[in-house]
Amino acid sequence: MLLEFIAVIALGGGTAGIVMLIQKLTRGALPRWSTSAAAGLAMLGFAIWSEYSWLDRTAAALGPDHVVVTSVERKQIWRPWTYLVPVTTRFITVDMGKTQIKDRIVATDLYLLSRWQKGAVVPVAFDCQLGRRADIFAGFSDDLAADLIGANWITLEENDPIFTQACTALN
Repeated sequence: MLLEFIAVIALGGGTAGIVMLIQKLTRGALPRWSTSAAAGLAMLGFAIWSEYSWLDRTAAALGPDHVVVTSVERKQIWRPWTYLVPVTTRFITVDMGKTQIKDRIVATDLYLLSRWQKGAVVPVAFDCQLGRRADIFAGFSDDLAADLIGANWITLEENDPIFTQACTALN
């Protein structure tokens, strides 16, 4: 967040400097307010680009084994452009590279990421035969059966995107 703030300020200052140089070279052909307007538009444009590209940049940084399974898009009153195209504020990925399989049970990590908030990694197990999920709060080890003793299983809908993606590991 701090780095994006610094980038916005630097971009505004750089844009203002370029417009001032153009004014000097053209002997004042541009109106005086053009410097402030150009700096403001550059800063606003960068902030909008940063918001809309956040999902793609963050998912790419996680690596190719992470599959985005669901995202939350929102319209926000303090960002009027989101009423035209909602902005993604949260998403969940399944770490297919860390998948363990035993007896039609798939264990993997879910990454829950939100813009401007700390992310969370949740180890989970999916019973692909019975259509249910259990959170493994202590993490999972090599003995998956022992990790699931006393697990609290939650029944899922058939078309749950997280369940569907995790169970593709069985194929």
